[in-house]
Amino acid sequence: MPVETETENTPQQIGQNTLSSLLAADSSILFASACLVDGRSYAHAARESHPSDAHRTAAIMSSLMGLLESFARETLQSTALYTSLATEHGSIVIARVPSKRRMHALCVCSDNSSNLAMTIRSTLDTATKLSESIDGRH
Repeated sequence: MPVETETENTPQQIGQNTLSSLLAADSSILFASACLVDGRSYAHAARESHPSDAHRTAAIMSSLMGLLESFARETLQSTALYTSLATEHGSIVIARVPSKRRMHALCVCSDNSSNLAMTIRSTLDTATKLSESIDGRH
């Protein structure tokens, strides 16, 4: 009799599934990428029509998040939660994942069929879902 084994869902696999689900639920999202603060990619999902390099995105995202946090501390003596960028082709939102160790960031890029507020909301909600899987609260 064969022994059934359950595939273990690691936090990183759950994170990958979370990003893939975001793209499936919202056609305006071009890609979603999570990284570690040291610039390594954690999870990445992109549309075939909009290929993106997970490793390059992670490196740039972590650098930008570090600069934003330094700027927030310098100017407001505060912690940066997220940043947004509006372009003629769409929006980019980068947020700190609110996990216990605060070692991850999330970037969501949407096309211009979505408004910036909706991209911000999607990013913050997804960051919360990622933090739950990272902290083992899934």
